[in-house]
Amino acid sequence: MKSLVEQLTIEYVRCTETGLESRMKLGPFHAQPFGYLNGGATIAFCEAIAGMASNEIERGEYLGVGQSVTAHHVRPKKAEGTVTAIGELLHRGKRSHVWSIRVVDEEDRLISQVTVVNALIAAN
Repeated sequence: MKSLVEQLTIEYVRCTETGLESRMKLGPFHAQPFGYLNGGATIAFCEAIAGMASNEIERGEYLGVGQSVTAHHVRPKKAEGTVTAIGELLHRGKRSHVWSIRVVDEEDRLISQVTVVNALIAAN
């Protein structure tokens, strides 16, 4: 059985100390009944990659787990092609990270603006 991250078909994730970039290939799995990208798939994509980025920054001492997600879906996109997420670490606290993530289409048009707050919990 595939995990949610595998089913999302995330093609790559690049993390730095202050940002992230990732691409997700879209298909029928990502579609709502009318064939457009489902907002829930977008949210799951952003929460997953923000967690990966927080975990990379914390290097095993703490784990980043989703605490809250706020999304604004501003443009419809057919569930085909790709979307790219460009994230910025807005806050690196002792117990939380706040990520601002822009999700854009192939023409760099904003599809969604997502904020993910990760709680940092001890890895042990």
